[in-house]
Amino acid sequence: MQNDDEHGNKCGTVTVTVYKDKTGQPYFTVTTDTDEVLPVSYVIEDTLYLY
Repeated sequence: MQNDDEHGNKCGTVTVTVYKDKTGQPYFTVTTDTDEVLPVSYVIEDTLYLY
């Protein structure tokens, strides 16, 4: 269990969901639950597009 005094307060969640299309090619979506973590989601999305 995390202690807020040690780790800070949660400010949001970034979720990466991976799918496969009809041809078997993977693709993904990146979603956030708050605007506060949008910059993190952009970094994840940009990095995944490199692969």
